[in-house]
Amino acid sequence: MYQSHINNYEVISNANFYTEAISAAHRVIKTPNKYLRYANEHLHDRIVCIVSGNCRFDMFNEKPINASAGSIVYIPYNIAYSSEWADNEKSEVYSINYIMKDLNGYRITICPEIRNFSHCDKHIIEGLFKECYHIFSTEKFGFPLKCKYTFLNILYSIISSENLQKQSKVSKAIKYIDSNYLEDFSVTDLANLCNLGECMFRRYFKAETGISPLKYRNKLRIEKAYELLVSESCSVTEAMELTGFYDASYFNKCFKSQTGKTPSECKNKLS
Repeated sequence: MYQSHINNYEVISNANFYTEAISAAHRVIKTPNKYLRYANEHLHDRIVCIVSGNCRFDMFNEKPINASAGSIVYIPYNIAYSSEWADNEKSEVYSINYIMKDLNGYRITICPEIRNFSHCDKHIIEGLFKECYHIFSTEKFGFPLKCKYTFLNILYSIISSENLQKQSKVSKAIKYIDSNYLEDFSVTDLANLCNLGECMFRRYFKAETGISPLKYRNKLRIEKAYELLVSESCSVTEAMELTGFYDASYFNKCFKSQTGKTPSECKNKLS
């Protein structure tokens, strides 16, 4: 599901989609308030801007989402969840409901589950939600087009802030590997460097680089091995050992996968 999530980010950021059935709403919630929704009960996805109050979204998978004022919460149409608004003087939300499809007509969700986009600029995006609701509820001529325009601005704010956050999460690890790729280190070491759990670190790293952390390290090692074979009087064995490989068959496999030739073929061609 995570790879689908990444693919959808790419579809959205490249504008390879269209929206239909868009609407906007504003609610003042009487708390405490509990709500249960079944999977596929509604056809639309929903993005909610919490102006005030605190809400807990439970997807029944031991990963509840806590959201408060300033949070932008995305809710896909095809999951079951419950929401519970804490007792508060005032809980207020703006929401946009919509259906999004790719250019082949297949449904797109931004994420596979409820997500709190807490890194958005809440002042800018709250203003966009209010603007979209005002357009939807008061204007007549061309309001669907104007709502979609405002909604696209909201999507751009969400996707761009998520992209910046994603990059910042693993930038320390990438810089470390770039400088220390000849050394031995574990994925756990890299995850700790970025203050992430190992599973989440692997996901963010692959989303940014397209490969795993160790494959990224091996890529740099193979580039160095190729350089040694081309520009230095190194044997294949010496190039292998100088770049941190100790298994000849594994070294040959990695080298050929990246360069299209085995180390020996590369060396013999230069002789």
